[in-house]
Amino acid sequence: MFDDDSEKEKRKEIFEKVAGAIKEAPENYVEKLAELGFTWFDDEIDEEDEQDRAATIRNDNEKYLVAYFEGETEVSHQVLDTYLAEKNSDDLNYPLFRGYFKRGNDNLKHLLLYGLEMHPTDIGLLSDLAYFHEFRNVLAELIQAYLWACARENDMDRFSQLVSSFYQDTAPDGFDALHELEQVCSPGSKKREVIRSVRRQLESDSSPESIEF
Repeated sequence: MFDDDSEKEKRKEIFEKVAGAIKEAPENYVEKLAELGFTWFDDEIDEEDEQDRAATIRNDNEKYLVAYFEGETEVSHQVLDTYLAEKNSDDLNYPLFRGYFKRGNDNLKHLLLYGLEMHPTDIGLLSDLAYFHEFRNVLAELIQAYLWACARENDMDRFSQLVSSFYQDTAPDGFDALHELEQVCSPGSKKREVIRSVRRQLESDSSPESIEF
């Protein structure tokens, strides 16, 4: 949602480059990353943060959701439906809602977990929880949500997407989602084969030869 598809693709590309650099030069990966064009710097002024602070409410749905985030109402189907409506809006107010992610808002967390109880295999809600995790540690909840989603999903194409996202969203924390899934999926099953296929693809993507400029 607030980590849109284009941004997710950029993060995936960066992840693959970083993984390749670390694999090629584990003892001196900082220098290797510099060779690949990465620059280490601190921004004194974060343009995105400025946009978030300047964001204003533009419609009734946003007003309703902000009221929920501020604790003026309880989580409910109506709140979730309103959130999903804004999530799929062509005119999503990214700065307004992004600020609640960055502040690790409790009520936003509860809404995401509530939504995943209702729609456990929704990869969009899982991605939102992963984005939330970037600002507030909810690794245990994220892992549990992905494991439950993978257990419930029976479409192998969607399962493959879940497995890949599970790995990418938790690997920065040192969690091996593929290994964990292999422990719970029966040997010889279709799901086990999908996991192996995703592992091969990820290993191929992270190899130095696969990095294009």
